Amino acid sequence: MDADTTRVLTIGCSCINRFQFDFFQDRHPETAPHFVRSLFDWNIVSLVGTESILRHAVDGSLQDMLGDATAFFVEWDVLLFHKLLPGVCFFHEQEIAKTFDDPAQKDNLISKLAHQAAPFLAPDYGGRTHLVWSNIQPNLPDTVNNVTPWDTFQLTAQRHANVTALGRDLFGPETSFSFLTVANDVAPELIGAPDVHVIDLPRSPEYEGPPKLYDSLLTGIVARTHI
Repeated sequence: MDADTTRVLTIGCSCINRFQFDFFQDRHPETAPHFVRSLFDWNIVSLVGTESILRHAVDGSLQDMLGDATAFFVEWDVLLFHKLLPGVCFFHEQEIAKTFDDPAQKDNLISKLAHQAAPFLAPDYGGRTHLVWSNIQPNLPDTVNNVTPWDTFQLTAQRHANVTALGRDLFGPETSFSFLTVANDVAPELIGAPDVHVIDLPRSPEYEGPPKLYDSLLTGIVARTHI
């Protein structure tokens, strides 16, 4: 990646961000170097979980935490969690979860997560970092029902402030953010904030969103690299 390229990372809550990044890259292949894969891409992470991961990354404990096989546990036979990372569900590791008693599966998970967490374990970077968070995935409330309380996915002023501060502590003071939300799931005082985008996307069984949903947002982020 060029030193002046703005790198874009998702910091939760779900995989709609990765789908939208991929849709955008498919239409604009030259932008692929901007979009860095990470720990958040395919997991379901509430704002409590996002804060926890960022906080441990800032204090240097995240690597040891993800490397502790004894801290992981399985619920409902297929969902993996971590005792010290509340609000984090390793949702797309269900095949590993099914046979998690196998030491080889534990090793597989730890190796995979260490690779995915690399941008947070070694955050230094010559260019700018832009962090994208969203709770707009249409099926997200139904998906987390009875697993993680929905109110922990709602954007409050305090959570917005905490995530912003932690992100800048980790990636530097020029780190920028986009928080994508729906009107019912954001504190009213945040509506109109420069980095908060209220999206009109109804809840439904869908999960990817329309292919061009993030177009204007991502175009702007990429364009700022060259200003």
